[in-house]
Amino acid sequence: MTEFSDMSPIFQQEEVLREEYRPNDLPERTDEMEDLHMSLAPAARGVGANNVFLHGKAGQGKTAAAKAKLSELQAHAEEESDHLDLTTAYVSCESHDLSTSYKTASRIYQELTGNSRPTGYATDVVMDMMFEAMNDIGGTIIIVLDEIDTLGDDDRILYSLPRARAQDYVEDHVYPSIIGISNDLQWRDNLSPKVKSSLYDDSVLFSPYDATQLQQILRRRAAKAFRDTELIPLNEPDTDGDLNGTVVKIDQSEREYLFRSSVLTDDVIPLIAALSAQDTGDARQAIKYLRKAGELADKHGDDRVSADHAREAQALVEREAVVEAMREMTTQAHLALAALTALELSGDAPVRAKPIYGVYKSVASRIDADKLGQRRFKDHLRELDMQGIADGEKVTAGSIGGPAWEYQLQVDTEIAVEVIKDTTRFADIDFERISADRPNA
Repeated sequence: MTEFSDMSPIFQQEEVLREEYRPNDLPERTDEMEDLHMSLAPAARGVGANNVFLHGKAGQGKTAAAKAKLSELQAHAEEESDHLDLTTAYVSCESHDLSTSYKTASRIYQELTGNSRPTGYATDVVMDMMFEAMNDIGGTIIIVLDEIDTLGDDDRILYSLPRARAQDYVEDHVYPSIIGISNDLQWRDNLSPKVKSSLYDDSVLFSPYDATQLQQILRRRAAKAFRDTELIPLNEPDTDGDLNGTVVKIDQSEREYLFRSSVLTDDVIPLIAALSAQDTGDARQAIKYLRKAGELADKHGDDRVSADHAREAQALVEREAVVEAMREMTTQAHLALAALTALELSGDAPVRAKPIYGVYKSVASRIDADKLGQRRFKDHLRELDMQGIADGEKVTAGSIGGPAWEYQLQVDTEIAVEVIKDTTRFADIDFERISADRPNA
């Protein structure tokens, strides 16, 4: 007999707590949506949309805002077909590893035509194919480039697309424009002056959500996701007489609602909102905490989702994030992590960079990897520190007058060993022997 069930005592519609779910509106982003609206408004008048840059940290609603506004514009185009012939294409640069103008142009071509991505051509040829596809389609063409900073320094396509009409890359009946989205607040500043001057007519900053806004977002999601959980508008004729619950606001209006739930304790949503606001102000993170807390209650057979579940969920999500970051590191970063892990296991941590470097060279020899110089190796130790995988602390002046640092792991050694040994090149590493064999370097 199977232990699976098609019903959960906790969840009613848990898909609304998953990352792929897109809400119909974003009341906490009214100002940002209005700015984006103004950038797209010229398209409705038949002269093409402005190029616009949406930037802010992850989980601030940038992608959802772009998709929502483009859906509005598409609906307008269908109603006013005589004035607006609209085509949109959404391209995730990070998900598709679009790290060059060549890859990006070929992906845009694929999105516009439905054909396979062109390969084996020169970049100029692929760019010409992309523009020719635009000529065949005609009208207003808006390309959303999500995670646009993945392109790095290869800004050729970012220069060519916005100038396509001026440079006669497309015909007069074509109006291409870009919505660029980035989590990197500094990326645009590093673009060449000619790209910055032509790429973005407008920019919209999405600031981190505060705790109040996160509570509003979580309550709207919770009312859909959890059983016996509801938001009831107050001061309406059909409001019943049972007013048990919490009086809340769920958007920027002054309208009040009664929030009540038989499966969520009163402190769960305020706690999760506070935890996320203090960390990153990331709605995606807060929603993930709430979903994970519900899953933990379900797993433990508990009737209600409590603050204890929320705190356990936070720890699990943070652990998953660190593990994922560790898995995606380069070979050189894995070597630095392996060396520090070995010294942690031998009881030598906190430890200075020089002994870690000695173990690093030993491990690099074992897996036949290139050995970096000590200065470049220290950059990888600092990266581990920045990612929260290791902790670096300045202790005293070094032997030549510079600062000396000591490092120790911030994650469980068991997790570090598991991640490293899951990497093919490190599968046969014996951590018990590494530190014993290290040179006196």
